[in-house]
Amino acid sequence: MKPPPGGAAGHIAVAQFGGSSVLWFLLNDKKNTPPSVCQPASSTNGIAIDRYGNLWVPDGKANTTTEYAPNCGGAKQTIADPTGEPADVGFSGKNHVYILNLNNHTGPPTVEVYNAATGKQTGTLSDPTFNVLFGVGSDRLGNVFVSNLTTNNVGIVIEFPKGKMPGTQLSGVSLGLPGAPAFDKSNNLIITDWLAYTIDVFAPPYSSAPSTSTLKGASIWCKLNKKGSNLYCGDADNGSIDVYSYPGNAYRYSYTSGLSPSALVTGVAPYPAAPYM
Repeated sequence: MKPPPGGAAGHIAVAQFGGSSVLWFLLNDKKNTPPSVCQPASSTNGIAIDRYGNLWVPDGKANTTTEYAPNCGGAKQTIADPTGEPADVGFSGKNHVYILNLNNHTGPPTVEVYNAATGKQTGTLSDPTFNVLFGVGSDRLGNVFVSNLTTNNVGIVIEFPKGKMPGTQLSGVSLGLPGAPAFDKSNNLIITDWLAYTIDVFAPPYSSAPSTSTLKGASIWCKLNKKGSNLYCGDADNGSIDVYSYPGNAYRYSYTSGLSPSALVTGVAPYPAAPYM
């Protein structure tokens, strides 16, 4: 491993499902500078950077999630998934980490809850609607949200207040293929519909129609930078990280160096990360 270009002042990590490493780009680099090759990755979907700068990388082949030190650092701990294939990571509070299962060998998919400092499992989030899970995220109040495609092929979002059971379906969210939930400083829900190719923004309490803008390609994982001024989306169709201005979600430019449509760009993680409770 080597430090990402430009050090830790600002960068964005990206995973490719068919790739073997997490790549790190300079943040807001319109010159498309080649990335640094950092942490190993295998069948990786969503990735996430916590408030301390640690990068969390699910390994879909090994059924583990590894926490890496900041700035392209080494492994700190690896958490084995007890039930299935880990596919996304979210955080709330100082030490709560939520690892979403894409598949569960023993039943419907779940989100496993851990103490981030010790790696000890502290709980499980489940819901009767859970069928195909795509992403997990939290708002500024510590509520945890999970996107799910139901058995009726409707994309919905379930809210778990303060990360606790039971969950409640958001009444205003009905999508074709739901992306991973993200939130701005006003707790607006930002989520893609990668069937309709839209970025949808729902205002609390998420019961009314969203504001909608065009998505450049099939993007499940989109995340804001710390300032909340740019939205970064992993684009599997075009092999790129697409950058949109926020709010408004007008397309600005894309990272493409070292990325490939055949490798399927998946999770993105800007550093510094957007704040959460």
